[in-house]
Amino acid sequence: MSIAMTVVIAPSRCLRLVLAGFGASLLAAALTVGLLLPARYAAGSLMAVALLCAGLCLVHAAWRGAVMDRIDISGLGQLRLAVQQDVGMETQVGMPVRLLPGSTLWPQLLLLRLGAATGTAGLACRCVVVLPDSVAPDAFRALAVALGGTAGPLAGPCLEHKIL
Repeated sequence: MSIAMTVVIAPSRCLRLVLAGFGASLLAAALTVGLLLPARYAAGSLMAVALLCAGLCLVHAAWRGAVMDRIDISGLGQLRLAVQQDVGMETQVGMPVRLLPGSTLWPQLLLLRLGAATGTAGLACRCVVVLPDSVAPDAFRALAVALGGTAGPLAGPCLEHKIL
């Protein structure tokens, strides 16, 4: 059985919506703390500023430009990663990567820690979050199985929580 495949991973709409909602709740908390606590505590204004900064950072993260990843898995189990922002993925050639320890494969979530393959430089560690709405409908399960197969004998130290 060949595990060769190419999957384009788009940012998850659900994850972006959760980030925006959490950022909005932090902004509301900053408004509440800023109006109620300064009269009671000396550090109320400082807390309001900290909540405001955290909320703005999360809202910015939710609405910034989309970064698309493409993972190519060869028939031999070699991984290549291509990263693009606001450009087509057709011409990009990926760089060889490998799964690092701490990568997690769960039924509805893939947390991939990808590092440079031996002998190449330029990528220390890139974390890729893959949710079912990040890829094509049938590609999520196939990607999880293919990544589990590429780990092979290294599945113990490489994949901490392998649940397929």
